[in-house]
Amino acid sequence: MRYRAVFPILIIVFALSGCTLSTINPVKKSRIDNIHHTQILFFSDENQIDQEAPYYDALLDLEKDYPEQIDKMKVYANKEGWEDEIETVPTLMVVDERHVVVKIEGCVKKKEDIIKPLQHVLSK
Repeated sequence: MRYRAVFPILIIVFALSGCTLSTINPVKKSRIDNIHHTQILFFSDENQIDQEAPYYDALLDLEKDYPEQIDKMKVYANKEGWEDEIETVPTLMVVDERHVVVKIEGCVKKKEDIIKPLQHVLSK
């Protein structure tokens, strides 16, 4: 007799715990989590090359003082796979120890607007 009362309770417990487990979403891992050192990332779009001129000028100037960091820069032809971090191109981003420390996005008029923030983090 006792088993008749316990059995429905066990079924309810298992059913509810199964529902709870099925609603847990896996944690989406960011691509930034894979960067464990200072890394410059440049996201480009060949269709918007006119907007990227200040970026190229700034990178050429920065290469004089920080050749090692600029040489290790990764360039991406689009933002595919980076949609969570990048809203628009062009974008220049510096990641250090899995954290974005500088992000410059979109149309920039003067290369100085790019150089100053990058100098600040690259000189550390």
